[in-house]
Amino acid sequence: MERRDKIRFSYSIFLGVFTAVIGILFLAEAAELYYSGVAALGADRGMYSRAEVGARLLDMLAPLILWILAILLGAVIYELYPAPNRRAKADPTALYRRLRVRASEEKDPEVYAALKRAERVRFAVRCFAVGFCLLAAVMCIVYLATASHFTSLAELNQNILHMVANVFPWVGAALVALILEAVFEGLFATKMLPELRRIVGSQVTLPKWKVQMDKVGAFFDNKWTIFAIRIAVFALGVTFIGLGIWNGGAQSVLIKAINICSECIGLG
Repeated sequence: MERRDKIRFSYSIFLGVFTAVIGILFLAEAAELYYSGVAALGADRGMYSRAEVGARLLDMLAPLILWILAILLGAVIYELYPAPNRRAKADPTALYRRLRVRASEEKDPEVYAALKRAERVRFAVRCFAVGFCLLAAVMCIVYLATASHFTSLAELNQNILHMVANVFPWVGAALVALILEAVFEGLFATKMLPELRRIVGSQVTLPKWKVQMDKVGAFFDNKWTIFAIRIAVFALGVTFIGLGIWNGGAQSVLIKAINICSECIGLG
């Protein structure tokens, strides 16, 4: 392994572990806040207070800043030690779409007819996946829109469990249908690409608009262009953050975050 690869690999491990530690600390703060509020139930200060939630958030401010700095450091390291250029494997689906617009029946009618039959099968698979997702969405909406499924706050946990049992299977099945459709799309493109190339042929003149679009794509694929865009977006973000702090927006955001934690999400 080269020195560049060792540095990138080591830092990726460090950042992953550091991110996990930050997440554990956040969960620990949330759990401590929750159980302290439960212990304070019935006291004069109430179950939770804005000051207490704000203090907990401030405890996480320093680790959060260090985590953001670690991410920025990782971006610098990845720019100083870039990954070796490896020729990316062409996406069969994207290649199929680009070649399909040039296909015509004149060159090989039999192959073209077989291609059309295969595309009808693909269209049927797409329709099934979309139809099943629409059915899953309708079933979820019907359940969530039925008021009798959410009777009272006293049975909130039971209602949530029933909702999970009735909604999540539809969501999971729709996700599986989309995954299977994507897999079928890739297999279809891989199988039909040789036949499509026979129809298109090798001597094809690209239209002028396509040549111009390829030039634009090459410009934005340049690593220095991407780096300049990242720097510009980062500078713009820092500028707006600074303007927000200068205008007192940070205090408003903190108050809203405390209100959401203590009144909406369930910490209060």
